[in-house]
Amino acid sequence: MNIELREVTEKDWDFILNLRNNFYANSFYEQKKPINKDEHYKYMNEKIINPNFHQWIAIDGKIDVGYIRILDQDINIMVEKKFQTKGIGTIMLSLVEKKALKLGIKKLKAKILDGNESSKKIFLKNNYKLKLHCLEKDIFP
Repeated sequence: MNIELREVTEKDWDFILNLRNNFYANSFYEQKKPINKDEHYKYMNEKIINPNFHQWIAIDGKIDVGYIRILDQDINIMVEKKFQTKGIGTIMLSLVEKKALKLGIKKLKAKILDGNESSKKIFLKNNYKLKLHCLEKDIFP
């Protein structure tokens, strides 16, 4: 296994959409249901003009195995299900930390939903420290 990161191009957006829709349950704070292609493309077009948005596809040879992005210090990792539990997320995290340093980013934060133990494990294993617990409640009239 030889994991590398390459810059995302618009050709990768469908791959990323597929990952997002496979992982939204218990993984994303803001995405509560599968999203359609138009919603995803609108999101991507908004983000790519943000100078604090950086994204890469993780590849093993010529095979896309995952996606990693930084948005305003917030880091997000998604590894294709068939490639999980092989250490790819940890490798991706290490590679993106080196890229972050080159970009002048001095701090990364991982926002992990309660119950997302696989993400929590990757970050704790890589010396990320728990800084706070965030509690919230939806109040309806």
